[in-house]
Amino acid sequence: MSQHPMEGVVSHWHKLIESFHTSSRDFYTSVEIALDHRHIPGLQTSRVKWSEGGLLSPDREYLRVESDRHAFDLCAAPFGSGFFFSSWVTRRKAQFVILYLISIALLTLIIGWFLQQATNVIWRGSYGLGMNLVFGLLRLVINPFVLIPLSFLIVLWLIALAARAGNTGAEAAILTVPLIGWIYEQLFAAETYYRIDTMLMFQSAVHSAMLEAIDGLLTTKGIRVLTEEESKPVFKELLYGCGRALGQSGSSVPRAAEPSSPATSAPTGAALAADGRLLLAVAQSTTAPEATA
Repeated sequence: MSQHPMEGVVSHWHKLIESFHTSSRDFYTSVEIALDHRHIPGLQTSRVKWSEGGLLSPDREYLRVESDRHAFDLCAAPFGSGFFFSSWVTRRKAQFVILYLISIALLTLIIGWFLQQATNVIWRGSYGLGMNLVFGLLRLVINPFVLIPLSFLIVLWLIALAARAGNTGAEAAILTVPLIGWIYEQLFAAETYYRIDTMLMFQSAVHSAMLEAIDGLLTTKGIRVLTEEESKPVFKELLYGCGRALGQSGSSVPRAAEPSSPATSAPTGAALAADGRLLLAVAQSTTAPEATA
């Protein structure tokens, strides 16, 4: 079954600037420079192309900014007599799932074999009746029904270490597996205040960098910069796991001046879900009139 194009979208922002033109690539370069100044941990940027309308339609180049679980797709393009900017924040989708799962299964078998061999070597090299008895009982306990789950747990631990180092492909794949993904999430990838805070800071920092680039382009052309209301993104529900929201709250922090950049905005908001998981939602905000010279 094909996925709905809006599936996985966390938030969206757009702005049409009338009687204004610029280069999309110059804008992307300005955003990348603004991001470099912020030294965001784990950030990756790339240029991607999305189809404008499906099969045989032309492609549109976007700037993609990625963290461990979310991605920004930034677009800048001419529209009529003006120029528009937009950003889409989505949850990153798992890739190469089958390949990762096959690799995880093979690694589990390899680790299990090494554990079995190590147990045999230790038992053969033990001396004395007491040691023989201990390792003899150990060999009875450590059988394939114990070694395989133990080996798989070690593999999950290695996946978690790799994810903390920035290699999240295997983690994203294992989270798609029913039950096993839930077990992994509970043991190694539980939602915490810190994880949610860092995710929000990533979104705020990238959005601020984008606004800084836009305001810089507007200033050079003698056009006023965007107001606070014009800078607010529209947030959809950001769901961790599959909890049901009990309530919603949302607010927008005013754009505060930065030492080397124009004003930016930072949205926040959270509500507790029925099963103890977290649901973040920010109410949609109104958009002020378009910027004009």
